[in-house]
Amino acid sequence: MHRLLLPLAAVCAAMCLAPASALAKRYDVPATMGDKLTALVQETPVAVLLPQTLALDYDGALYATNVVAGTKRWSVDLAGDPDCNGANACTLAWLSAQQGARHSNRIKVKLAGGRTGWYRALSCGGSCSPGSIEFSRGGVLFEIQARVAQKGKSEKALLVAAANSALASGPR
Repeated sequence: MHRLLLPLAAVCAAMCLAPASALAKRYDVPATMGDKLTALVQETPVAVLLPQTLALDYDGALYATNVVAGTKRWSVDLAGDPDCNGANACTLAWLSAQQGARHSNRIKVKLAGGRTGWYRALSCGGSCSPGSIEFSRGGVLFEIQARVAQKGKSEKALLVAAANSALASGPR
């Protein structure tokens, strides 16, 4: 059994530690969402804070899928396929907010304006999970989990920049 898992672990480790891809491209998040952003803002009382741009490890068309609005939360998937249903293969970023939630990421990071964020690096187990950053504003916990990449920038730096962009842009 362990002989079978060793090659799988090596492949996952190589994927998790791979350098930024040549496919990396910066995307305008609000423009990608288009009318779905307007509908989301109208359907939830929770502030919609989004980064203006995200540098993703991808260079194709990007679509907002699985846009969910509720009275105490919202979420959006950004995917490489317009029919993506949250599958890891096509989902590139997950953006969400939940009123009254507590952070689960462990690494404290400094955000603009003296705010604190919490970071979790890309991790691999049975599959790989992109890094994420969480931050709070007005009793709402926001999370950006994304397959980020940009030459010369760490995952952590890119996620901190995304959180700072969301905070600076303010509610949509």
